[in-house]
Amino acid sequence: MGIPLVILLGLMVLLGTNWLSDRGVSPTLSRRVAGALGGLVFLVAILTLEADTAIILTFSIAAAIALLRVAGSQLRGLRKSDSGNKWGEVAYPLAGAASLAFGWGILGDRWLAFVPIAFMAWGDNAAGIMRFFLRPSRRTSYWPSLVMLAACLGIALLYQPYWVAAAGAVAAVIVERFRMTTHPVWDDNWAIVAAALTVMTALRR
Repeated sequence: MGIPLVILLGLMVLLGTNWLSDRGVSPTLSRRVAGALGGLVFLVAILTLEADTAIILTFSIAAAIALLRVAGSQLRGLRKSDSGNKWGEVAYPLAGAASLAFGWGILGDRWLAFVPIAFMAWGDNAAGIMRFFLRPSRRTSYWPSLVMLAACLGIALLYQPYWVAAAGAVAAVIVERFRMTTHPVWDDNWAIVAAALTVMTALRR
């Protein structure tokens, strides 16, 4: 039952964001909605599937999104009109699948794998939504980072010991704030997941 559910949720995210885009919703906002709902896809995967199945399925979803990215119009709800050669909509599922592969597949800890994904899915998007509603002159303020930190510290409750996840949350907020990479594929999705997962892995040992 888990595999069809994960696939169905993934399709609902894609179709839902296209529906929003077709009705004039800003791509910036529809992408944030998709990112937040994408976290639910990963959550359902770790709760209903075995590690190998979840990893294979999420990498397959990422590959399917990459193929749709080439088609262009099929991802109109996930792409900014000015995104150029940026592949953020592909980087997001790839970063999540990689976190599952390392944290759950190699280290055997599904929550260690999921919490950095949740920082990306819910924390980063909380910051993005906050930034969207701020006046342009205020978008570089610290308010989006504070909102992300609050969200991530709440998400960190999913992991024990809490302080390990809280440290990962701080790392995630720092890399999102300073945007340490602008690579078309290796964007802040990767940076958030990699920073949080690295910190949490080091501290849990």
